[in-house]
Amino acid sequence: MTNEEYLRQQLVWVERRMGALAEIEARLTEMRALAEYARDNSLSRVQTREINAKLQGLQQEVTKLDEQSKVFWLDYQ
Repeated sequence: MTNEEYLRQQLVWVERRMGALAEIEARLTEMRALAEYARDNSLSRVQTREINAKLQGLQQEVTKLDEQSKVFWLDYQ
């Protein structure tokens, strides 16, 4: 692989990683909004469980996006 090909692959990875990080940021923003809502309101147990389930789902999405976007670069190391 030439240096130019390597740098092109690196650029592709950076672009994909930036996209994934933008998606992660959106999920984290949603998580923060849910946490603040829970903090500022008196919730029933059912509502609390629903919010916790949503937070856990978002956390799993964040972890998956992070791991998927890292794999591309690690394959070329």
